[in-house]
Amino acid sequence: MDFSKLISHRFRGFSEFENSLEGLNNALDFGVRQIEFDIRLARCGTPMIYHDETARDGAGNSLHLCEYMARNYTDLGGAFSHMPTAEQLFFAISQHDHKDCLLLVDIKDAGVEMGLYALAKSFGLSDRIIWVSWLPEVLYSMNDIEAGQALCFSHWCRRPGRWTRAIHHVYSADKGHIHRPERKLVVGERSGWFVDGAVRGDLRRILTHVCVPANQVWPDLVTQYQAENIQVSAFSYTRKRMLEAESKRLKLDAYFIDNKKLFETFDPN
Repeated sequence: MDFSKLISHRFRGFSEFENSLEGLNNALDFGVRQIEFDIRLARCGTPMIYHDETARDGAGNSLHLCEYMARNYTDLGGAFSHMPTAEQLFFAISQHDHKDCLLLVDIKDAGVEMGLYALAKSFGLSDRIIWVSWLPEVLYSMNDIEAGQALCFSHWCRRPGRWTRAIHHVYSADKGHIHRPERKLVVGERSGWFVDGAVRGDLRRILTHVCVPANQVWPDLVTQYQAENIQVSAFSYTRKRMLEAESKRLKLDAYFIDNKKLFETFDPN
């Protein structure tokens, strides 16, 4: 297994809390070659490093990130007290000695693309970033800002089950086509797109990568994308035997990893 194909998913296993500065630094210290982290917006528009649209405060209440100002997050306690801003995380990356690590920045809320683009530029990280999103709004916008950037669309490639539909707003592509949405701002939504097979049309033409669930992907889909120089990754893997078997069957370009022990298993050299 090629160590460089392993992506640290939210720095899981590298600290007690995922998407944390401690996890970031520990993953970089370890020598991980690719890391992925998520961005949500606070009420003030500050990009925060967190996956879900809600988090538990110190009293155990589930609160929407977009309803509170970033300056008040520490006082809220709980998960809020561990969330860095995108600026803090980008700064930490720029200061670390590990300069070859690829950065998969998964933007969960749309409307802040120019700010993130400028932030990446200011820290000299643009050449290392793959912009990732389940929201086509984000990817179309990033391409408008600068064509040719590395863009990754995450999507379901098989029809989502009842449990997934219960907690997500599921949109469906039209025979693989996802036209540019009219809306520009998407905040506090848990959503994604179902594409029956491969993405086609305008969105496909701007993509360099796609990311799909590990339990949905199949070899022919991978081959279709790779034939057009679109790299394919899948999430997520926690067991060595499964990872090795899937790497032989699917021949993906990268694999999201949720278990630090997998990084310890394979030779980084």
